Amino acid sequence: MRLFFALGLEEGINQTARAQLVAYKNRLSGVGHAVPDQNLHLTLAFLGDVPDAYIPRLQATVQDLQLPAFSITASTVEVWAQPRIVCATLASPPQALLALAHHLQTLPVWPAKADSHAFTPHITLRRGVKDDDALDLPTPPAQTFACQRFGLYASPSSSSDESIPRDNEGRALYQCLHQFSLC
Repeated sequence: MRLFFALGLEEGINQTARAQLVAYKNRLSGVGHAVPDQNLHLTLAFLGDVPDAYIPRLQATVQDLQLPAFSITASTVEVWAQPRIVCATLASPPQALLALAHHLQTLPVWPAKADSHAFTPHITLRRGVKDDDALDLPTPPAQTFACQRFGLYASPSSSSDESIPRDNEGRALYQCLHQFSLC
């Protein structure tokens, strides 16, 4: 199962900021393919394909992390040529976010899949973006999210599996397997 740790951004306290981000994402029609609203998240560590037998050990190891809650403010939008996405980015990522990502990326029980790029916190809004889509993107409103929890998520690895939950457009949805509280 393909797993990743992420800030899900769906906590009740974040409803207004999340609604603004969804509205902004939907205003970008014609720019790539929209990420399903339910899949909006900030990836902390991508683990890759993890055998089911490791999931309880991952959960137990992460359950013991004692890291503080924090807030993030997504205030800019960027187009990244590779991996061809439009994403909301953070002008000033808090140190607590960077520490959380570092801890999750270096777990001894199952380390994050090696990435050639440094951790850059972002929320993917649209995929499959062409270079000329970067022209004239509207300025997003700044959205601040309170981050009191993060989750272990499963990403569908098969587009033909009928048991995978989907949105009303048939796009696969991520599944949160477990939530972890921040202090």
